Amino acid sequence: MIFLQVLVSLTQGAAALLLVPMLQAAGVGHSAGAGGLLGMARSVFAALGIPLTLVWLLVGYVTLVAVAAVLNAYQTVELTRYRLIFVDALRSRLYSALAEADWRHLLRQRRSDIQSMLTVNVTLVSQGTAATLNLSAGLLVIAVQVIVALRISVPVTAVVTATGLVLTVLVWPLVRRSRRLGQTLVASNRRLLGSVTAFLDGLKLAKSHRLQASHVTTFAADLGRSRGAQLDFVKASELAGAIQLIVGAFVLAVLVWLSMDSLHIPLAELVVLAYIFNRILQLITSAQSNVQFIAQAIPAMNELLSFVAGCEAAVEPPAPLPGSPLHRRTIGRGIRLKDVRFAYPGPDSEHHDVLHGVSFDIAPLRTTALVGPSGAGKTTLADLVVGLMAPIAGTITVDGRPLTGASRTRWRESVAVAPQDPFLFHDTIRANLLWACPSASEQQLWSALRSAAADGFVEQLPKGLDTVVGDRGGRVSGGERQRIALARALLRDPELLVLDEATSSLDTEHELAIRNALALLHGRLTVLVIAHRLSTVCHADLIVVLDHGRVAETGSWAELAENDAGRLKSLIEAGSVS
Repeated sequence: MIFLQVLVSLTQGAAALLLVPMLQAAGVGHSAGAGGLLGMARSVFAALGIPLTLVWLLVGYVTLVAVAAVLNAYQTVELTRYRLIFVDALRSRLYSALAEADWRHLLRQRRSDIQSMLTVNVTLVSQGTAATLNLSAGLLVIAVQVIVALRISVPVTAVVTATGLVLTVLVWPLVRRSRRLGQTLVASNRRLLGSVTAFLDGLKLAKSHRLQASHVTTFAADLGRSRGAQLDFVKASELAGAIQLIVGAFVLAVLVWLSMDSLHIPLAELVVLAYIFNRILQLITSAQSNVQFIAQAIPAMNELLSFVAGCEAAVEPPAPLPGSPLHRRTIGRGIRLKDVRFAYPGPDSEHHDVLHGVSFDIAPLRTTALVGPSGAGKTTLADLVVGLMAPIAGTITVDGRPLTGASRTRWRESVAVAPQDPFLFHDTIRANLLWACPSASEQQLWSALRSAAADGFVEQLPKGLDTVVGDRGGRVSGGERQRIALARALLRDPELLVLDEATSSLDTEHELAIRNALALLHGRLTVLVIAHRLSTVCHADLIVVLDHGRVAETGSWAELAENDAGRLKSLIEAGSVS
């Protein structure tokens, strides 16, 4: 890129130099005879075997301008390509860092902050990258133009160069302010995106309660802060540009007057000097603008790199690639939890325990149910069993082997989860199912739908499997969304199926259909259920009752439900399990 920029600058400089003999040949100003720029042009043309006439001077000038234009266009395309490659590499690194980071680390991040990194910060970095590349090209052009001007008049060029340096010093405080404004802009845009995310997530509830006006008010305030930050940056940039243009124009006018009155520079050379200095002034203004864009982008770049570094520092151990012999783990003799303790970091950097010394076994090809009041640690415990997170104390083993390091990430290939609030892509039912198992056949898709009691309503849809479910599955009912998600989980043919309140949105008829389907899998699939419904819990082989992060009791339904002093009995009476 530097080589291209040098070629463009030199070609443009040669075209500018050729203006002097071209004007002199046209009778503008006197001829410098054998010396000066006209003499230099005569020597070059003689070496090329071309007569030094006005026509050939014009042909030479047009040729140089054309070559410079083609090179400049090619350079612009290449600059854009390199900028896009760099920004895409940065965005890919961010995506990869997010995808590979430990789940516990990701839980500390706000979703809107992550979205801000992927959109606002990357956009600002892209603008800063373009400004950096344009600045380097502009500085090279300025350097060549100054060299050309020196060939015409050293004193005048020295004054103009000094003026450029003075102008740079004058506007430097505005450049420093641009960096501070960049920090403000990043923060205000993050707040704005957070407001948009909260608005969309809570829109249905807000409309239901007729509270949408407060959402709009908050959004308008965030818009105002973002708009103010952007306007402040534009004001600083335009003020700097205005100062440079006014001072530059004044100096240029003084130099033209001095050149004719005192220095007696020939008219042709004076015209070219004025042209060159006007161009240099524009390039300096453009360079100042690019420097301000860079200053604005630096805070976004620093924040982005810091975020990526944090994710990369929390990266999970690598697991074998899909399809390798070591890729999938079997549940073997089952899962054992022994003295498991887990804590989430609080805002004060202190740890707040969620699980305290939890111990129990998940037998293979059996159904284990986790019950307990809200906040008892059921979902956290399921996340640990799945391998999303590692306990801070105690051990979890699968088939007698610790669930740690690469073993933990590898285990997740053998697990399927049907969450309480299932996520579906804005795509067809077929695409949502194939996401879990891209190689699944049509027969396997329908088999999974039957197991999840979802085949009936899918068959009745006009486009069947090719029906688009909408954003987050919004075009189907909650029960239908859960059944599609359950079918997607079963399609993985998992060693362990985790149902996190997966039947909570189903009516009695469809819940019964799913329970009947799961009953057929009993003895062939290991299931971990988080549920409040008696109809789900009572059929489990083992019920683990959690209370304040501890195992209160374990046993079968017959053992626990009849124990008047037991915790399950009190939960049933309190309506926590119904």
